[in-house]
Amino acid sequence: MSTMTASLPDERTSQTAIRQTGKSARKPRPAGEEETLSGARFFLPKSGTASHAPELGREFSNEGEVRVEALKLGVTYFSLQEWRPVADFTGKNPELKREPVPKKGTGQERV
Repeated sequence: MSTMTASLPDERTSQTAIRQTGKSARKPRPAGEEETLSGARFFLPKSGTASHAPELGREFSNEGEVRVEALKLGVTYFSLQEWRPVADFTGKNPELKREPVPKKGTGQERV
C-alpha cells in the first residue's frame, strides 16, 4: 500500500513538469507588438459624442498610453491607419496595392 501512495505523487509531479514544459515551449509575443502598427494613430473619442458616429478626440503617441487613459475614463479608444493606393503594372495583370502613410513630423514622409 505504501508503494501505491509513493507512486501517486511521483506521477502527479511528472505530469506537472510536462505541463510546465509545454507552457514554456510557446513562443512569447514580442513586447509592444500592437504598438508597432505601421502608421497607426490612437485616439480617445471626443467627449459628449454618441457611440454610433466615431468622432476623434485627443491623440496619443502609442497604444499603451491610450489604453491606460481609456481604462481610467471608462471609454473605448480608436486605432486609425492611413493608406495610399498604389497601382502595380509590373506583371501581366495590373494590381491595386496599398502602402501606409507615415505620421507627419517623424521624418519619414515621402516626397
